[in-house]
Amino acid sequence: MNPAPLSLWDRTQLTILRVLSITLGWLDWLLNVHWGERLLNRLSSRWQTKLDLLTASLADLEEERQRIQMQAEALAIQAATIYLGGRSLIHNELRFDPAIAHDEEMLDASIDLLVKQRLATIESVETEPGHFVYHLDPDWAAIHRRLSAAAEQAEPESAEWFLEGIRLIEETLLSRGTLPGNAVPENSEME
Repeated sequence: MNPAPLSLWDRTQLTILRVLSITLGWLDWLLNVHWGERLLNRLSSRWQTKLDLLTASLADLEEERQRIQMQAEALAIQAATIYLGGRSLIHNELRFDPAIAHDEEMLDASIDLLVKQRLATIESVETEPGHFVYHLDPDWAAIHRRLSAAAEQAEPESAEWFLEGIRLIEETLLSRGTLPGNAVPENSEME
């Protein structure tokens, strides 16, 4: 497809701009005033300033994104902690049978959220040929540390949520001796 031909007026304007450009360039060179160079330097410094501001803004946004991502992960870990803690208190173990749809969903979520981040271990046991059940062993102390770190970096409103999860771990899970050797985290406020 060919572009539309330029009208006589358009060609005249382009010719005038070219002549003006060439004339200003020659005057700049003859009078040694460097108008063009100064204009380009001003434009360059103005754009550089804008680029520096944008770079700083992007760095701030990236830092904020990382902080929000860490808090979102910590909130998901806290939700898992509440669910798994309750299930652990009721059944006295965290056993998942993939034959049960709900157990399979919770097992997959726990693996994605806790096992892959090394906040829990999982062990499979073959109960009958071809049928496995899974035992999840959360590292409550590591989860406690992760939630504590998130609470320290969170805004006051969000920190309240993390503190509730931390209290749950301290009061119910760590006090029951669910950790090997009944270890209690260093920053625990238990007496």
